[in-house]
Amino acid sequence: HCDAFIDCQNLSDESVDCSTNYIPVFIVFGILSGTLILVALGLLIFVLVFGFLMKYQRLRASSPVFLVIILFSVIMGFGSIFAWFGKPHPVACVFQPWMLGVSSLSMISALCAKTYRIWRIFRSKLVKLTITDRELCLLWVVSMIPVLLILVIWSIV
Repeated sequence: HCDAFIDCQNLSDESVDCSTNYIPVFIVFGILSGTLILVALGLLIFVLVFGFLMKYQRLRASSPVFLVIILFSVIMGFGSIFAWFGKPHPVACVFQPWMLGVSSLSMISALCAKTYRIWRIFRSKLVKLTITDRELCLLWVVSMIPVLLILVIWSIV
């Protein structure tokens, strides 16, 4: 009756007569994730201070709005590991795809939006082209809508 998996499909299969002990794994992954979250928070503070307050040109050229979105996505992604800790619970099982799915696709969408800006700028030769962060945020929001719809339907069903 022990399958050695921490899963949400069968909530009670690891509760009795199991020799598998996941506590050391939880501790290692928790420390590693916590450390990486702190690094991402440090980078977030760096981007906020030097990108928005001090307006350094090099950081402004890197779209600090999207750097913040990417860093929030990274923090949420690393934080998603904590939803897997402990005994599986229906709330945690619904929470897992939200944390991991939204964070992963938010980061990928932000990177795609930044890449789209670069492609548009270098595609048009000798023409000064300005693509605002607002336009790219709209692209990011549009690319996030299918993800959120799928997760809402998945959570309801």
